[in-house]
Amino acid sequence: MAQHAISAVHYGGDGIDLVAVHSVVEKEFGSTGLALGAARRISVRDCADLIAAGEEVCLVRRTESHEWEVSCDVELLPSGNGITGVDIVGRPNDALQQLPSWG
Repeated sequence: MAQHAISAVHYGGDGIDLVAVHSVVEKEFGSTGLALGAARRISVRDCADLIAAGEEVCLVRRTESHEWEVSCDVELLPSGNGITGVDIVGRPNDALQQLPSWG
């Protein structure tokens, strides 16, 4: 299970510059939903550093029942300078760009 979850993004300059990342506290008992800690805003570079250090990161979305559920995993771009959502077989997708944004 992922240790961190991204729930929203901020666009600045040429693309996403900040992400809202939560610590994954636990999986809610008897549910597919996740319990998340408070969000903190970090740079995409800091998020890439978490992944490079071996931390697992995922993207989450709210369900109709207001639970957090994993939408996909997050991995480093081949250059190591950014992040991307990946599907179940590890192919990059546009899930990161589909998250809610602020600002």
